[in-house]
Amino acid sequence: MIYAHIGMLILYGIFIGFISSIPVGAVQLEVIKKAIGGHLKPAISVAMGSVTSDFIYGVLVLFGLAPFLQQKNFQIIVYSLGVIVLSFLLYRSYREHRHIPPAHAPHITYRKRTSFLTGFTIAITNPGMIVWWIVGYRLLLDLGLFDEMTIVIRSIFLLSCCLGLGGYLSFVALLLNRVQESLSDKLLDRMNIIIMVLLTFVIVYFFLKLVTILFNVDIAFISSM
Repeated sequence: MIYAHIGMLILYGIFIGFISSIPVGAVQLEVIKKAIGGHLKPAISVAMGSVTSDFIYGVLVLFGLAPFLQQKNFQIIVYSLGVIVLSFLLYRSYREHRHIPPAHAPHITYRKRTSFLTGFTIAITNPGMIVWWIVGYRLLLDLGLFDEMTIVIRSIFLLSCCLGLGGYLSFVALLLNRVQESLSDKLLDRMNIIIMVLLTFVIVYFFLKLVTILFNVDIAFISSM
C-alpha cells in the first residue's frame, strides 16, 4: 500500500509542477523565444535555471520558511529585481527584433551557462511561485495519503514537482524547436512581437505589485491575482 501511495505522490507532484508551468510568464516567453530561434540547448538551459529557482522556493516553503518569503522587504527586493531583469530582456528582444535573422541561419549565439542564469534570475524574481507550492502542498495534505509528512515524503513531492516543471518547459522547447524550421520569417517576426508585448505586460504586472507593496495601496485587479 505504501508503494502505491508513493506512486500517487510522484504522479501528483509531476501534475502540480506541470500545470504550474502552463501559464505564460517571463520564463516561458524566454524559452519560446530561444526555441523558435533555433537555440534548443539555451532554451532548455533557461528551463533548468527556472527549475533550480523553483526548487529553492519549494525547499523554503516545504521546510518551514514560507513566512520569511512573505515579508515586505523581501518582496520589494524580488519585485524590483524582476522589473530590472525583465526590462533588460525586453530591450534585448527589441534589439534582436530590429535585426531578426533568417529562420535557418540565426546569427545570435547564446551560451548555456548564461541562459541558465537568465532562467534562474527570472524565476527567482517571481515570488508568486510560492503560492503554487503552498496550494500544492495543502492539497497533498487534504488527500490524506500519509499519516505523517516526513522529510522523505516532502522531498519526493519536491523533486516530483520540479520534474513536472522542467518536463513541461523542456517539452515546449523541443516542440517549438522542431517546428521552427517550417515557420516563415514573417511568422517568426510576428511571434517575436507577440512575445515582446506579453513580456511588457509581465513587467507592468511586476511594477504594479511593487507599487502596492511600497505605498500600501490596493489595486483591485492586482490584488485579485
